[in-house]
Amino acid sequence: MASILPFAEKGNWYKGNLHCHSTVSDGLLSPEELVKLYKNNGYNFLVISDHEVYTDFTNLNQDSFIVLPGVEYSVTKYGPNNERLQTYHINGILGTAEMQKKARRPLLKHMEVLPALDWNGQKAAQEMIDFLLDSGHICTLNHPLWSRTELEDLNELEGYFAMEIFNYGCELESHTGITTLYWDSLLKRGKKIWAVASDDNHNVLKDSCGGWVCVNARELSHDAIIEGLLSGRFYSSTGPEIYDYGLINGEVFIECSPVNVIHFVATDELNSGFSQWGEGNSLTKARFRLKGNEKYIRVECVDLYGKIAWTNPIFLK
Repeated sequence: MASILPFAEKGNWYKGNLHCHSTVSDGLLSPEELVKLYKNNGYNFLVISDHEVYTDFTNLNQDSFIVLPGVEYSVTKYGPNNERLQTYHINGILGTAEMQKKARRPLLKHMEVLPALDWNGQKAAQEMIDFLLDSGHICTLNHPLWSRTELEDLNELEGYFAMEIFNYGCELESHTGITTLYWDSLLKRGKKIWAVASDDNHNVLKDSCGGWVCVNARELSHDAIIEGLLSGRFYSSTGPEIYDYGLINGEVFIECSPVNVIHFVATDELNSGFSQWGEGNSLTKARFRLKGNEKYIRVECVDLYGKIAWTNPIFLK
């Protein structure tokens, strides 16, 4: 079995939030206040993804902190009393310079309003994804549990590189922020989808700095962060840190900050995977030998307080 080492390039680690709202839409903090907040909390990059308004706040970039242009595009099904019944929210994050060069439609401009779409279910979601891809962006599928989507609503969608498996704002608001079940179900069906954790903060609640990604990249630049995200050279977290992870000679290994338990998550038969427990936050590494019939393997590191870090999957078939 070939070795797979997602962090073999040994780049630097950069911490970021991919989903954030400002006073441009329904957030309480200005873009300048958000940059100050996240930089002061040890972050290196931020996507300000306001609702239906594309923003480019790269003028706020600093030597140790950058803002990635983006937008959150949505379409919603309403009931007879104008209540929201179901929705799709798609984040568009501006791609690399090469992706922008190859865009099939004009690039979006700062403060450009995205046209509202009529609800027609999954077709509208795919239309949003295609529009953003054609505009030179990469896409994430946001908070599917909060959105009241079902697995069959997501299975046929194409073009998004990652799913939010943790959304801090949704978890605080209505306990609808954790979506690993959908992720594993799609992975089991052969979809190659990375996982991201984010805040989706509006700052009405204390919903900042609760979920993030750490990207292994050669430098802190727009292109390097996007390349790291697309290739899966990152992990998601609500607390623990992951230092290394990979597969060598049929054995999966992980090194992390001290945690209480490390879960190796696999699929395709009962009792697949393995959990190694420590005494309190005493575990900093673990290994698991594969049986050889797994489609993929991923790891969750959980500390004594329930904070989790998630690796992306290693695909074996």
